[in-house]
Amino acid sequence: MSEPELNKNDHRVIGREMELFVVSDLVGKGLPMLLPKGNTLKTELDNFITKEKQALGYKFVNIPHIAKKELYIKSGHMGRYDAMMPTMTDENGEEFVMKAMNCPHHFEIYNSSPKSYRDLPLRIAENTTVYRNEKSGELSGLLRVKNLTQDDTHHFIRPDQIESEIEMIFGLIEKTYKVFGFNDYKVEISIRDPKDKEKYFGGDEAWQKAEEILINSVKKWGVKHSIVEGEAAFYGPKIDFRAKDSLGREWQLTTVQLDFNQPENFDMNYVGEDGKLHKVVVIHVAIFGSFERFMAVIIEHYEGAFPLWLSPVQVKVLPISDKHLEYSKNVLKELLENNIRAEIDESNETLGKKIRDAKMMKVPYLLVIGDKEVEVSEVTVESRTEKVGAMSAREFLDLVQREIKDKK
Repeated sequence: MSEPELNKNDHRVIGREMELFVVSDLVGKGLPMLLPKGNTLKTELDNFITKEKQALGYKFVNIPHIAKKELYIKSGHMGRYDAMMPTMTDENGEEFVMKAMNCPHHFEIYNSSPKSYRDLPLRIAENTTVYRNEKSGELSGLLRVKNLTQDDTHHFIRPDQIESEIEMIFGLIEKTYKVFGFNDYKVEISIRDPKDKEKYFGGDEAWQKAEEILINSVKKWGVKHSIVEGEAAFYGPKIDFRAKDSLGREWQLTTVQLDFNQPENFDMNYVGEDGKLHKVVVIHVAIFGSFERFMAVIIEHYEGAFPLWLSPVQVKVLPISDKHLEYSKNVLKELLENNIRAEIDESNETLGKKIRDAKMMKVPYLLVIGDKEVEVSEVTVESRTEKVGAMSAREFLDLVQREIKDKK
């Protein structure tokens, strides 16, 4: 689709108008660069999902963005996704791969020390970028990119913990979707192709067990679901969550994969109560899927009018004339000192023009300051949709802090 044909609600149009991201021909197609406001949006998403996961006992790690080719040969990714995975060679002729997935690194972290049944569940999390050499014709804004940041997690658990762990994951998904207003969603359970078993890791018993567990877990949860043959990952079945946005469109977001096969492949064990070694079970989860895709979805879902807690600019201070600047700057200073993302419009434009400009940028709150406000040390508050009224700067600060905390 060429630029003139883009719908006004397209995230590429809104992203340009709201100064969220740019794509440079010289940097390359499929390699969007986040501008300060876009980076603020991503940072808020990062902070949100990190806090939610930490509250559930996830441990965050940090891995390099490359690894020896042998790691991906062992994991089975090389040979399946070679065209997608860029490689580099050092001066000794050793080949390294830019990571297209994080699981093998996290498996090596698990194997770095012995584990007991008491150490499980172990939930390893990381918000990190992977690189995929996607086809040029499939690249689109933030929806399909070559560098995607995943809120990736790997649950290392005992077999008796599978059901409760999946239940916990479903709870996190439900809570996250509610915050963003995704109240209508369904599930696709992807199983292996029974006619082409050779392209998958592992035997029938492990696959049948994993597929039954996922199907029964979704049935117990009671969410609308369907079963799709042949769309499983090569190492295990998965669940894809499709959420409906404010415009009634479906988006594939969260993925949950149950994996009995990579633990065998990487010899990931724990010592059980019986003192013997047992294979761990792995659940792969990405709640947002990728930050870039999730950002594209919510840009269109909100049509750029983000809730206060997500808005790149939360408050715009609008002095009517230069004689109101000093007081306006004091108000701005108080907002900034209390971690409110605020800006001031010091232009010589009329108040009407300043208000229109701020509303075009979808700023949630505008503070108008003129003679009356300076005289009584107040601000006149307008939201994107209505006039709120006059109040002190302290009262306004309390109002926005409550709204941010509640994520309304």
